[in-house]
Amino acid sequence: MLKKVIEEAFPTVLAFTMSGMYSIADGIFVGKAAGDTGLAAINIAWPIPALITALGIGIGTGGSVLYSHYRGRGEQKVCENLFELTMTLLIGTGILATILLSLVQKPFLEILGAAGSVQMEAIKYTAIIIAGSILQVAGTGIMPLLRNMNQSLGAMLSMAAGFAVNILVNYYLMFRLNMGIRGAAFGTVTAQAVVVMAGCAILWKTGYRKWRLLWHRQYAADIFKIGITAFGTSLAPTAALIFTNLQCLRYGGNAAVACYAAISYIAFPVQYFLTGIGEGVQPLISFYHGAKKETEVRAVKKIAYTAEIILGITAAAVTICMIPYIGGWFGLSAESKQYFSSGMLISSFAFLLTGTAKLNVSCLNAVMQTKKAVFMTYIESLAVSPICLFLLPAVWDIRGIWLALPATAGIMTGIYGLIRKDRKNEE
Repeated sequence: MLKKVIEEAFPTVLAFTMSGMYSIADGIFVGKAAGDTGLAAINIAWPIPALITALGIGIGTGGSVLYSHYRGRGEQKVCENLFELTMTLLIGTGILATILLSLVQKPFLEILGAAGSVQMEAIKYTAIIIAGSILQVAGTGIMPLLRNMNQSLGAMLSMAAGFAVNILVNYYLMFRLNMGIRGAAFGTVTAQAVVVMAGCAILWKTGYRKWRLLWHRQYAADIFKIGITAFGTSLAPTAALIFTNLQCLRYGGNAAVACYAAISYIAFPVQYFLTGIGEGVQPLISFYHGAKKETEVRAVKKIAYTAEIILGITAAAVTICMIPYIGGWFGLSAESKQYFSSGMLISSFAFLLTGTAKLNVSCLNAVMQTKKAVFMTYIESLAVSPICLFLLPAVWDIRGIWLALPATAGIMTGIYGLIRKDRKNEE
């Protein structure tokens, strides 16, 4: 079983890690090319690209979980319909996202705290990101489908190709053509275009050479019902980012926002890396659950939780050791660096629990316990995280902002423990 879990999960972990590495690449290039203003702009504007990619992840995951579930039951025709419906939803959602976000771009950025030169840079960045919404929704949505079609390696290679293109385009546009923050946006959209093309090539190779636009009301409802958890899981760090940016502006100004940008460029990829374990084992759990093989389900979960604990400890230790060097990577000013060391140190302790907290939600979703998964996802982003970010700085000033991340992870782990206890009592 260990070998099978590694074969299924490892490519997904790498794919999620590379997805998170996009932010590091953008952060390094933007920090060097545009300094604190660019870092603050891209960090404040980040909820817009995060929302776009979360839409793709939500729809793609919802469709892929159902696909794997019905594949475990041997219903191939239903699987084909689910694939076509998922692709239809991805295309339609991408087009709709471009239209709606174009209408609310400026007021949305103002709500997020953008003003002055930071707002000008944020508008430049998000205009390009919004225009390329369909590529980002499709790119992030195709990946879960590939993983649930036993194409985890193909999904990983697609992400690797996109990541490489992102770096090359960023460098050329930002340093050769001096396009500033717009170069980072073009790099992101171009990378997702490569991911889409690579994903479609893999689908062609696996036999999906012809497919039609399809609508099925009940299956669409099921996709959204399951996908809303993945959507929320993807967007949860961004919800925290919004509240954190506002608190940073309040307690430390633009320098604190730039500092948090550098912290998030490390924290987010690590969170993606740890989340990748849960997403990697989800197809196996869904398949075995659909096939009513509960012994195998328990075995996969045990391996996944062990991996989360070991890798969480490793990620925290490595990050703490690298703190003296990270600030320089992102071109932080002297003022921002004053906040960075303590902020990164405190935030690193969240890695000890973040992975298991995300895995809890993936496991609930995989066995169709969607109500509990939705509850766990949205109570974190809409209640636990905002409350921590509001209360802790009131006591510990800016250090309280950094404490909010590990505190949230700890509270969510405790809430899941209570849910499991109640379930055992019911049984």
